[in-house]
Amino acid sequence: MATVVDAYCISEGSNKETNHYIVSIRGSGLRYKPGDSLGFYPTNNPELVKETIRKLGFNKKTIIKTKDVAETTLEEALLHRFTIHRSGKKFLAAVVAKMGNGKEKKNLTEILDDREKVDKYLFTRDCIDILNENPVHFKPQEFIDILSPITPRLYSISSSPKAHPGEVHLTIAIVKYNNFDRDRFGLATGHLANMVKVNKTKIPIYIQPTKEFIIPKDTSKDIIMVGPGTGIAPFRAFIEHRKSTASSGRNWLFFGEVHEESTFFYKEEWTDYMKNGHLDKLTTAFSRDQENKIYVQHRLLSNGKEIWKWLSNGAYFYVCGDKQYMAKDVHSALIEIAKEHGKMKKKDAENYINQTLMKDEHRYLRDVY
Repeated sequence: MATVVDAYCISEGSNKETNHYIVSIRGSGLRYKPGDSLGFYPTNNPELVKETIRKLGFNKKTIIKTKDVAETTLEEALLHRFTIHRSGKKFLAAVVAKMGNGKEKKNLTEILDDREKVDKYLFTRDCIDILNENPVHFKPQEFIDILSPITPRLYSISSSPKAHPGEVHLTIAIVKYNNFDRDRFGLATGHLANMVKVNKTKIPIYIQPTKEFIIPKDTSKDIIMVGPGTGIAPFRAFIEHRKSTASSGRNWLFFGEVHEESTFFYKEEWTDYMKNGHLDKLTTAFSRDQENKIYVQHRLLSNGKEIWKWLSNGAYFYVCGDKQYMAKDVHSALIEIAKEHGKMKKKDAENYINQTLMKDEHRYLRDVY
């Protein structure tokens, strides 16, 4: 159980809240290195728990059983053990099974049978929403048995223990939205944004070590880091560590966000590192600051010649952030750079990036989610 000793917004003026958290691990015996992640077990919003119990017509003090605890109250189980901020497929299937035959049941059955449709349907609904649309009755234990357990959330650590002994720093975008006329939050980010009081609240954490996503042991090696949005987190740790260990290798950071004015995370720190020679190159891409959207992959391609020179001289290439779009686009840009500046055929370029750089030499490392 660790205390959050500081929390502040690093996206003032943006409609997207991104916060910096400092968690004390002093005296805990926990150790970490740059590249590691912090695991956090969140608690459901008490108001959502109350609303869910009310919707189901249950008593919060009803005793129920869970797999890991012989007996607990319904309220405690919903607060700490089960996911209710978004519904699961098992819950939807149980609702459908209880519905009378008719058009609504047929429609929901079709959704359940289509993976893409069911994911989309569940993405915007919690248990309350589904019960509002399809009123059916559950018993308390029956309801608990069809919920998914809360799983820990992992966040890339944005500090080096050499620069911040006894502390773990985190860079977290708060997930908040409105669906069906109700305000919603992500489970973990809602907990951090709404339920944490600085220097008072303790949260359950652990360190998730990385084996692959590490700084080169040879401190003379150059590194290229691509971290748009909160993907910047581990690279703040990397630069702090390289500074603390007087590493001679050059550091090149690519950062992307929406607007320079409101979402240039840690701008003053990067500026100081540039002045003091700890950051050799800083390349930014603020997608909405001009008519045509510019992303980090575009900046990679426009700097392709120099990136190829760095890679040819043994530089390590790191990517952190969005797996679905950004990481794929960065990967394609790397292959394009190998083709154009390495004078390779497409197949050879793909083999160089996918096999040589990534698997044989372990110089292309990713922390994507």
